[in-house]
Amino acid sequence: MNAELVSSELDSETSWSRPSLAEASNALLGGWWDDPLGRVAVGESARTRDAAARAFGPVPESVRQAREFAAATLEDWGIPDMAEDVRLIVSELVGNACRHTRPGSGRLGHGRVVVQLRHLAEQGGVVCMVADSSGKAPVRVDAHHFAESGRGLGLVSAFSREWGWEPVAGRGKIVWAICDGEG
Repeated sequence: MNAELVSSELDSETSWSRPSLAEASNALLGGWWDDPLGRVAVGESARTRDAAARAFGPVPESVRQAREFAAATLEDWGIPDMAEDVRLIVSELVGNACRHTRPGSGRLGHGRVVVQLRHLAEQGGVVCMVADSSGKAPVRVDAHHFAESGRGLGLVSAFSREWGWEPVAGRGKIVWAICDGEG
């Protein structure tokens, strides 16, 4: 939830109420995360009607490739007007994931970063999800304006309707952000 919008959002109902994990039959992220799509290998992509996934190596070049993947996916879905916000969110989340992903150890999820996008057509939005093998929680910091890093999650918060993260037992975490085009 954007800190800048807290008071106004408390006074109005939001259409983004996410079902609890229990209500979603134990599906990750209220049913948004598609686990089979999340099992793609580095360099591979997978799609369904309303979701797309691609796996990247934990290297700096992956940030640019993830941005391009996100923009192309939104173009395919006919919502290119959301591309800039989604590109920024994906850039920040993938950059963080690349910094914190553990090197490959042969276990599922290690040594790769998975980007999954879900089109929420009825709500007019997109959920951006990035999975990595680190179980460490993302922490938003108040970076000094001269700092060279530390602003990523602040930008995600500013350009998304809401963001958060979910641990995935034995496999790391998924950081997610909802973009509704009004960011």
